Amino acid sequence: MRATAPVRQARYENLELATRGEVAVLKLARPTRRNAWTMPMVHETSHALAACDADDAVRAVVITGSGDSFSVGADLSEGSISSPGSDEDPIEVMRSIVTPRDVRKPVIAAINGDAIGIGVTLSLLCDVRVIARDARLATPMTRLGVIPEMGAHWSLARIAGWGVAHDLLLTGRRIDGEEAVRLGVCGEAVDRDRVLERALEIAEDIARHTAPRAVAVSKYLLQKAEWTGFTELRAEETELFARVADEPDAEEGVAAFLERRPPRWSGRASAEPTWQAPGPHDIEEDEEF
Repeated sequence: MRATAPVRQARYENLELATRGEVAVLKLARPTRRNAWTMPMVHETSHALAACDADDAVRAVVITGSGDSFSVGADLSEGSISSPGSDEDPIEVMRSIVTPRDVRKPVIAAINGDAIGIGVTLSLLCDVRVIARDARLATPMTRLGVIPEMGAHWSLARIAGWGVAHDLLLTGRRIDGEEAVRLGVCGEAVDRDRVLERALEIAEDIARHTAPRAVAVSKYLLQKAEWTGFTELRAEETELFARVADEPDAEEGVAAFLERRPPRWSGRASAEPTWQAPGPHDIEEDEEF
């Protein structure tokens, strides 16, 4: 059983995790290394995402970078490209970590600057991507003798199409934020100083207007639709629609709409039975990394 310590109690060395109302902001915080990744940073991000999932006071999550970069990929000064800053088995680590796809609430990537390598592949696991117009994106792994990770071959093809995935993953070429939107990799490009603000606007709109359980069920179905046929997906969708429509939040949502007032939701994403709590992490109170 996972504990549900509030997000505000978590402390990390390579991240900053804070709340703004009902939105958690997870900031990659190695600005002197342009937020380059190490294995300790991977573990911390996994733990922070699990904490955000467990805390029902958090309705949406925004991931961004400190300084002028989102993340420039693995920290090549910290050892092996597959396990920077650690001698851990990268296969075991990647199998066990919690990613944005595992969180039972929307996760928004605020790509405030250059995103290279895992900076791109992590953002592909988010539900929404807002990017700086002049940010540079690349998955240059084939130019370094390796391949993209974090399920990028699967996620990029489904987000932007097979042609775009072949183009970007096989060539390793760089694109800017405007082209990322044109290709369908990101949803919106804004000026650099507006990226976090715009991501927060989206997250706060979700927190203010949507029901936690309904959003969790919809995210579950969207993910299942990526590999399930229409007939099977529609059958489960119909069953879940009937179940959710019979819960108190459906009555509350209609009443709030008719009475022109903010809804008072009672359902919790962490209690949604279609999803198990992600990952092996037990979130202990006052835990520090």
